[in-house]
Amino acid sequence: MKPEAHGGDRLRMAALAGRAPDSLLDFSVNVRPEGAPEFLRLALCRALDHISAYPSPHAEEAMEAAARVYGLPADCFVFGNGTNELIHLLARVLKEDGTPCAAVIEPAFSEYALACGLAGLEVRHPDCGVRRDGDSDEDMLRQLLSLLTDIPARAAVWLANPGNPSGSFLPPTSCRRLLEARPDLLWIIDEAFAAYAGPDDVSSLITQLPDNAVLLRSLTKFHAVPGVRLGYMVTRAERARRWRRQLPAWSVNAFALAAAQAVLADTSDFADRTHTGEQVMLYEDAVAAGGSLGAVISVYHPAVPFAGCLLPVMGLFGGIFVGCWAMALAEMLDLFPIFIRRIRMVRGIAAVMIGIAFGKGLGALLFFWKRW
Repeated sequence: MKPEAHGGDRLRMAALAGRAPDSLLDFSVNVRPEGAPEFLRLALCRALDHISAYPSPHAEEAMEAAARVYGLPADCFVFGNGTNELIHLLARVLKEDGTPCAAVIEPAFSEYALACGLAGLEVRHPDCGVRRDGDSDEDMLRQLLSLLTDIPARAAVWLANPGNPSGSFLPPTSCRRLLEARPDLLWIIDEAFAAYAGPDDVSSLITQLPDNAVLLRSLTKFHAVPGVRLGYMVTRAERARRWRRQLPAWSVNAFALAAAQAVLADTSDFADRTHTGEQVMLYEDAVAAGGSLGAVISVYHPAVPFAGCLLPVMGLFGGIFVGCWAMALAEMLDLFPIFIRRIRMVRGIAAVMIGIAFGKGLGALLFFWKRW
C-alpha cells in the first residue's frame, strides 16, 4: 500500500489479500473491541427522527454541550466530520497565517505530515522515539525540548498525547510545562486517545487550556463509533471562530450530532468501568457470589442471627435494588459479552442463551409448583 494510505480501508486490504472484507482482522486501527455502548446506540436510533431536516450548520448544540461539560465558552469548540477533517483545516489555516514550518514529533499519525504537505507547509520530523521503561516525565520533557531547538518561532508542533502508535504519555502538568517552555510555538496536541489514560483532570489539557495550544479530540475512538465520523478542536475563542468559518456548513451530520450530544451528556458508568478495568474481574466475582448466596437463602431459609436487627438494612437494600432494577438489567447486558470472552466461547452462544432462558422458565415453574 502507498505510504500515505490509511488503515481501516478493509475493501482495499481485502482486494490485496484476495479475501472477503469480513474475514479480515484489522490491527491498523484502534477501536474498542466491545463496540459502542448501549446509550450511544439508542441515541443514533433516535436520530432517525431528525433526518428529514438539516442539522445545525456548525453543530451548535454540540458546542453548547461541550461548553457545559468543560466550563469553557462555546466559541472555543470547533466540531468537524472526524478529527481528520480538522487536521486538514489546521494545515490550511497555518499556511494562510504564514506559519514558517510544522514539526511532527515522530512516531506519529501520518495524516499530520500528509495534510501539511498538501497545504504547502514545510514539514520537519524530529524523532522522539518511544518512551523507554524508566524514563521520567522530566526525561521526556528534556528530550522533546532538545528536539525543537532548531524549530523557529511561530512554527506549529504536532504532538499526540497519548502517542499514536507509541502510547507515550505526558500528564497534563508536564505537558503544560512543555508548552510554557516554548510559548513562541503553536502546539497542536492530539488527545484522540486521552480518555484511555483516565478522566480529563489527569489526562487532558482541556481543564486548563493554554493560550498557545490547540487540542484535537475524538468522540468516536473511545466509544467505538469511527463510522459516525466526529471530532472536535478546542482552542482560544477568537482563533476558533476564525477557523470555524473555513469549514463548510453541515459538516457534522444528524447522526454525528446526536452522538456528540449523547457522549457529552453521558452520566452512565461506561467510562468509569473502562478506567477501572483492573476491577472488572472482582466485580464479576462479586456479582456471581452475591447472586448465588441470595439464591441459597431464598430456597433454604437458613437461620440468621439477629435477623430482626438486619430487617431494616435488608429493606433498605431491597428498595435500592428495586429502584435500580432497570440499571441492573443493563449491567447484565454489558456483562454477558465479558463472560463469553472469559470462557473463550466462539460457537454455541445462541444455544447457551436459549438454555439460560429455558432454565429460568423451568425454575420459575418449579418454584410455584413446590411452593418454595
